[in-house]
Order: sequence, then structure tokens, then C-alpha cells
Amino acid sequence: MSHDDHKCSLAQLERALEVLDTKLKRLELKAPVRIRAIGGFALMKYGIRAADRAFTVDIDSVTADFAPEVMAAIHEVAYELNLERDWINNDNVMDGDDAELVASIYQARWIDDDTTYECIRLQLASIPTLTRAKIIAADTAEFSGRAQDLPDLLELLRFQGITTAARFDAAYPDPYEEYPAAREAVHGHFATDRTFA
Repeated sequence: MSHDDHKCSLAQLERALEVLDTKLKRLELKAPVRIRAIGGFALMKYGIRAADRAFTVDIDSVTADFAPEVMAAIHEVAYELNLERDWINNDNVMDGDDAELVASIYQARWIDDDTTYECIRLQLASIPTLTRAKIIAADTAEFSGRAQDLPDLLELLRFQGITTAARFDAAYPDPYEEYPAAREAVHGHFATDRTFA
């Protein structure tokens, strides 16, 4: 089964979170499980990802590793609802990295989602946080093979009313030229796409 077989809509992932919340209640955890969504799921929650791309296979979370019993519940939901096994994951927090270090790279700000769960605290990356994360991801897209990052970045800029390269540079400066490929792609887009003008 391919990765694409597990593409989910926002509604499917929200349903999966409800099922997970029910399973977590049985574990009698001392505190809610924190999910800090930073990828496609967050974009879909904000209504930013275009309708023809409004799907994702997982919820990327900038958090430390989940406890084994929480991971077991996540895997149970995956099996029951035919989702990607790690449909909630912290793969952007590499082994040995601290979740707060990763968050600092994105200059992250987290916004509590208004969905009510008993055992989950769902937070979404702010729009600027998502934008910075997508700049970094789009910069390496050529090597990672991730095709969604640049379109996501351009949709984020449109959502913020950033319609020129100058506005992009002012809002998201790169004084040390760390992300030249992403900057070049955005500049190229604004130079050729008159719909932003």
C-alpha cells in the first residue's frame, strides 16, 4: 500500500482525533497529550491549502516523543480507520533534538484550537510560524522530493496578502542567506504570476 493510499481530508483526521481522544480517556493520563500541528493539517484547519490539495496523510507535531501507551493508541486508530501508521508523528524533531529547539528555529508561536477534547490539547502553528517552516522546507524540496512545500508557501503568502517579492523580503527577511532556493522560487513566482499584482 502506498503513502498516497492514506490521503485524508480534514474531516477524516478530525474524526481520527475524536476516536483517539476516546482511547486516551481509558488510559487515565495525568495530563492531556499535546499536539502542536505544523504541516498540512494546520494549513487545512486554517482553510489555506487549496481545495485540489486539501488532504494530507498525517499530523506533524513539534513535540517530544509520545509515551509508548499513547503511541499504541495512535497505532490502534490507524488500524481501525485505515490511516498511515504514524498518522500523528514528530518526525520533524530528529533523534536527539529537543522539540523546543526545533520550535525556536521556526520562531514558533502556538495557538490553541477551539476543538474540545478531554485528553488532547491541540495547538496550531501560527501563520508566520507555518510560513517560516515552509520557507525552510521549500528550500530543500529539490533534495527531499516534497512537492507540496512550495505551493503551500505561496498559498500562505497569498493568505497574508503578500503580493510582491519586496513584501515577502520585508516580512520574512533572510539576512544570512540561509534559504536561497526558497527565496529564488518565491521571487520567480512573483515575477511571472500577475494574479498576485
